[in-house]
Amino acid sequence: MKIRVKLYGTLSRLFPDYRTATGMEIEVPPGMSVKNLLDRLRICENQGGVAVVDGRVLKMEEEIPPGVEVRVFQSVRGG
Repeated sequence: MKIRVKLYGTLSRLFPDYRTATGMEIEVPPGMSVKNLLDRLRICENQGGVAVVDGRVLKMEEEIPPGVEVRVFQSVRGG
């Protein structure tokens, strides 16, 4: 299944050909979890990837629905 991924913060720097306006379309297997997607994109846990679909933050174990746009944000940290 195909999904569109848009990256925010410095995450887009991981992909030299990334286009901010359109994101990127990737093929993923049905039932792929958020964690598996972040692993595939090589976004490690210390980069704090947070996946959002239709305005809802997905948990790491949640499956990504087919045909959606997944927005991946860096979590905000600091003090």
